[in-house]
Amino acid sequence: MAAICVFCGSRSGIDSAHAEAARELGILLATHGHSVIYGGGSVGLMGQLADAALQHDGHVTGVIPEALANVELMHDGVTDMRIVPDMHMRKATMHRLADGYIALPGGYGTLEELFEVLCWAQLDFHESPIAMLNLNGYYDGLTSLLDSMVHQDFLNPPHDGLLTTASSIADLDFWLKQNFSASVATGEN
Repeated sequence: MAAICVFCGSRSGIDSAHAEAARELGILLATHGHSVIYGGGSVGLMGQLADAALQHDGHVTGVIPEALANVELMHDGVTDMRIVPDMHMRKATMHRLADGYIALPGGYGTLEELFEVLCWAQLDFHESPIAMLNLNGYYDGLTSLLDSMVHQDFLNPPHDGLLTTASSIADLDFWLKQNFSASVATGEN
């Protein structure tokens, strides 16, 4: 069983496919025996992800800063809720618990969390796999920017490969099987 940290929005966005994907990912992780680590919210994609995993007997760990525990409507049904002093401790705690990372759509916070783990991987601080769901082209601009960073020689091509871009939950399922095959292939928890 792997602990997968999912970065995602506290909003659902205008495309209902994103909320559906968050639910599908929660179900996928739970049914494969992976635990979910996420930002601790009960709303938006965060809430959809957590609710779906919990409804399928998944183990869900929320990590939320004290200042956001009420503002983001902290999820009161997660398996393990960790209230931390600040955003820095939130990210450090999530990283300490995670075996891999998936970014769903979100805003500044989602991007900041994603880029921090990418930067840490670039610096060889960890070797955990990182994926991003580019459903319906949500992250097309970001992938274009990353390509430009390589083209303009601000990012080494091998470092560009630190992020796997998936276009569907089926692609993420394949990525999970490639990177966490022992727990997925055997169905063990």
